[in-house]
Amino acid sequence: MEDENIKEEIEKDEEIEDQEETTSFDNLDEETFTYTVDNNNIGNGFKKTNTKLDKSYIYILIGVLILITIIILIVVVVNSTKKNSYSEIENKMVTAAKKYYNDNDNLLPISDGGHVKVDAETLIQNSFLKPFSELAKNENCTGYVEVYKTEEDYTYFPTLNCEGTYNSSKLIDKIKESGTVETGDGLYLVDNEYIFRGEFPNNNVKFDDKNWRIIKINSDNSIKMILTEKEAERNVWDDRYNSTVNSNSGINDFRVSRILEYLENAYNKNIYVSKKNKNLLVKGSWCIGKISQESTNISSLDICNDTYDNLYIGLLQVDEVLKASIDKNCINTDDGECTNYNYFLYIPSTWTINASSDKSYKAFSTSEGYINARDASNPNYVRPVINLNSNVLYKKGNGSSEDPYVIGN
Repeated sequence: MEDENIKEEIEKDEEIEDQEETTSFDNLDEETFTYTVDNNNIGNGFKKTNTKLDKSYIYILIGVLILITIIILIVVVVNSTKKNSYSEIENKMVTAAKKYYNDNDNLLPISDGGHVKVDAETLIQNSFLKPFSELAKNENCTGYVEVYKTEEDYTYFPTLNCEGTYNSSKLIDKIKESGTVETGDGLYLVDNEYIFRGEFPNNNVKFDDKNWRIIKINSDNSIKMILTEKEAERNVWDDRYNSTVNSNSGINDFRVSRILEYLENAYNKNIYVSKKNKNLLVKGSWCIGKISQESTNISSLDICNDTYDNLYIGLLQVDEVLKASIDKNCINTDDGECTNYNYFLYIPSTWTINASSDKSYKAFSTSEGYINARDASNPNYVRPVINLNSNVLYKKGNGSSEDPYVIGN
């Protein structure tokens, strides 16, 4: 009997183990386990590990590695781009030059309009600028910074040249890039001056958020421009008492005129050029010679027999309006053909800087290319003319009305 009882118990134990094993395999669809032998705990059977959990850790690790790789690539690209940003190098040159002259202020120009130059090698040797080999991929770089004095301010113009890769682009170089022409619209070489002529020359500039047109390149390479905004202020040329006619008809002497007062006030109060951009201007020499109201051959005009110097903002000269026409029949000052093929056709009325040699109360104005003598005391629009420093950098644009030149920093 005892043997039979033992046998029954053994059979029951085996039955229980079979049921547990069957139950374990029935749940495989819901959760998968791996079984490993635990040599230290053989009596306790198998140890189970969650495979899904292991895979999650692997995915996280792979994701982290990918993220690190992306970050490294971004850093490499950014550093590479920064190293090739020549405008940034130009800015560093300016910063270095300012520090250099802060320590050597006795080297700065004293007089208004004066200028000095420091080369990049000097800045590098004095530890104000890192070597170009550290700033740019191309080690064959040279450069310098020119400093101009404008009243109480100093303006810094960088020039960077990296052999075969980059040269600082100045506006004047961009203007001359396509060369001069002898027919049609474009840049002409006339009497040792580069002037724009024709109806649609590419002489448009966006400066100080305003629309300007380039008249010519002066002999000192400064760039002469006229404001062409539709909105303009009105002012008399002069309204002082004129004893010749016994009335306040004005005296057409530019040196003591109301229009000169207006132009100086416009500069001082930043009416046409903002304070931050005034230091890009240079003083001009303005031809204020008087002209007869009678028909005069344009080629014989001698308006530069009298000049007014050291003025930042001036007005158009009569000959500049007439010479812009490429009509062969534009010969005399009163020829209607002078409005043909002339971009001044699209510039509204404005005073010129020239007055009548015939009547002391008359000054000349221009409207859509026509030249007219009018009473100096009769208010008219004022469209200022300025001269840009020859070192201003070119940023973008081709000079067309749709894509005007834009000056860089």
